[in-house]
Amino acid sequence: MVKSAPCGRKKVRDPSSAGEVPGSWEMVLTGFLREKSLRLTDQRRKISSIALTQDSHFEIQELVREVRKIHPEISPATVYRNVKTLCEAGLLQETLESKSGVTLYERTESGHHDHIVCLDCGLIFEFHNAAIEKAQTKAIRAMGFLESRHQHVIYAKCELISK
Repeated sequence: MVKSAPCGRKKVRDPSSAGEVPGSWEMVLTGFLREKSLRLTDQRRKISSIALTQDSHFEIQELVREVRKIHPEISPATVYRNVKTLCEAGLLQETLESKSGVTLYERTESGHHDHIVCLDCGLIFEFHNAAIEKAQTKAIRAMGFLESRHQHVIYAKCELISK
């Protein structure tokens, strides 16, 4: 279900960054776990399957509720540990913080994107702008840095209802 903002705007993922759950997530995870001398347990597979089918940003507590609804035998602590593992494996990433300061996660997908968080409704919109990326790269190089990663989040009020 696609939520709508108070202004009626629909929440959509940026088409340049949206994608299906990588078909090879299990292969990537298995390879990562093997390197760490860990196993792909049934619980880990169930949690990963649910986490990697989330179509938007989510809090771990939301994931815990979703996992426990389908698999009540899986403890919240197991979900937390596995989210950390999925981040380390490069399948999930910490994206930004909600208005209440809670970390949000999303699938790691091909194609970098940035975020606009609506201060009116809290919806998160994704976008990519090559000019912004170029300006950021120019700025960090001018200051003598080499980028390892970045996060660009714009907090804004919906112009359509703020007037």
